[in-house]
Amino acid sequence: MDLLQFYKLIALSLSMESAALWLLGSHGDAAFLGFWLLHAGASAAASWLVWRTLPASLRRPRMLSLLLVFVLALLFPLVGVVGLLLASRLAMLRPRRVRNEDAVREAPQLEIYGIDPQLDKAIDVLPVGQIARIAANGKAPTQQRIRAVLAMRDMPARLALPLLRSLLGDGDEEIRLLAYGIASNWEQRLTADLQEAQRDLDALQARGASGTTLAHAARRVAELQMEFIYQGLAQGDLRKFALDQAWYYTNLALKAQPDDPTLLMLRLRLSMARDDLENAQNTLLLLDENSNPSVWVPYAAELAWKHRNYTAVSAILGQLRNIQVAPRLRSIVRLWSPLEEKA
Repeated sequence: MDLLQFYKLIALSLSMESAALWLLGSHGDAAFLGFWLLHAGASAAASWLVWRTLPASLRRPRMLSLLLVFVLALLFPLVGVVGLLLASRLAMLRPRRVRNEDAVREAPQLEIYGIDPQLDKAIDVLPVGQIARIAANGKAPTQQRIRAVLAMRDMPARLALPLLRSLLGDGDEEIRLLAYGIASNWEQRLTADLQEAQRDLDALQARGASGTTLAHAARRVAELQMEFIYQGLAQGDLRKFALDQAWYYTNLALKAQPDDPTLLMLRLRLSMARDDLENAQNTLLLLDENSNPSVWVPYAAELAWKHRNYTAVSAILGQLRNIQVAPRLRSIVRLWSPLEEKA
């Protein structure tokens, strides 16, 4: 806009505003209507001039910013236009550098970014119990606790998840967020595996598959449902749902492959978890007697314990006395051995 056009618009706006004020002093509806028409025209000319003088950042979007200036000029003659100009200039003069520095100064300093990857290896070689104690010790240095929590990523989920859940109420926010992130990642990974296994099984059923192929796919779904229980991710009603789903798909697999010992063991474990002792007893009878006793004998002993047949517990576990078994099971076998054998 050249200077001559600028002055013409000022003159037009002032002339129309003066005429509007003269009509405002007159009486009658026609005069009142004429006032608003002339005032609106003067406001339109003034708003165009003011809009052209605003900073470029305040002139976008074009129509909305023009409408705002026009409304201010129409409803607040002079005061609205002048106030808008002053506010825009003050906003541009205020240094943005101060606001940016304040944001940086108030940002939290996360300890996790100060972790040395080499120190993580020192934590990894510690026993599981010691790692758990370091992570749960609220008086330990934060970086040391963070390294311990990070080391839990490589621990079995069944061991690490209970501790991670206890850390969700820790007083250190960084520890809480880290524990939640690791536990959530495990759950998401397991959920994704289950969904993929379910899709594979549905595809096989749609194609009419049977035999070993169908049994393997159904067993995979059942085992992943059981993982939710073993890892402590399924509690309450969700645990019951997971057990029911695992039971359904195990029986589906057994229909396709009735004598498979792996599937029979899976049904045995599910029967014990569901406290279905009758099905557990029937499944034990179906297991091959030539199979490894260390696999099914502990369940047979647990079943006898549930029936309060303690003599049978000792006799059943006696089958493992001369067999190499896991250290935790070895102590149970020794506990139930006759006194003369312990001596």
